[in-house]
Amino acid sequence: MLSFKSLLFPLACIALGAPALHAQALVLKNNDRIPFGSFSVEGGKVSRTIKMSNGAEAKASINLTDIARLEWPEVREVLEAQAMLGEGKAKEAIEVLAKSKEFFKPFKAIPGSPYNDISLAHVEALDQAGDFDALIRVLPEVEAMKWDDQKKLKVRILKLNMSRRTSGDQDAILSQAEDLLKDTLDAEISARLWMTVAEIHTRKERWEPALMAYLHVPVFYGSQAALVPQAELAAARTLTKMERFKDAVGFYQRIAEAYPGSETAETAKKEMAIYNGRENKPDRPAAAGGKDSPTKTESK
Repeated sequence: MLSFKSLLFPLACIALGAPALHAQALVLKNNDRIPFGSFSVEGGKVSRTIKMSNGAEAKASINLTDIARLEWPEVREVLEAQAMLGEGKAKEAIEVLAKSKEFFKPFKAIPGSPYNDISLAHVEALDQAGDFDALIRVLPEVEAMKWDDQKKLKVRILKLNMSRRTSGDQDAILSQAEDLLKDTLDAEISARLWMTVAEIHTRKERWEPALMAYLHVPVFYGSQAALVPQAELAAARTLTKMERFKDAVGFYQRIAEAYPGSETAETAKKEMAIYNGRENKPDRPAAAGGKDSPTKTESK
């Protein structure tokens, strides 16, 4: 049976339809409209394909200064990358977004360019994949861009995630994330914040609240398909830290079956092999479960 995640990208394309695809175009200052497929970008230079009267085709250069705007209501690669993330294919999603970002780079200062939105999607995918080195390199450009309030909040979460990887004061970052959770009703923002909360608890070895925070994503925000595989894999790993090995194997098995052919599934299979056949350890006293006492997130 096909999953919702596997249908996400095809359905999005159907929803856009032919008129939306036709709407993707460069519009020149002389009002000439060059539809997608009739121009190319090579080495940062733009050229258009012109059909001659004899049926032959020729290429002509386009000066960036002659372009008035881009008409690009949807970016196919962003939809494709979101579908890939929902299938547990983070590396492939990052590659798709990086190529799309490079394609639109010459147009980034032109009105209507989707370069900024692609760049934000790219850094979010890097954050999900845990590619900290690449994130450090590209996040400053995204921080400097102009955003609406919702996307400013997304950038703020990315910066929080950078801080939780380097800061010694994890509880201060946790407090910020929890305050943001109180102030938003947006499902995507909430799901990303729960991942941040979970990662902080993980770093502090507070395994039970970490597990509960990870599980918030698939249980309460399952519509955010791009985040679910990461949350489920992290939950399985947390169960191993709690010495609930049999439960962890069950999680790993479901992940391997849910995301076939993905790096997430392959990782789950390898980690499952380590714990397969091991029983859950008896419950230990609560004080032995982490470095610090429970925090307010645990009661949520």
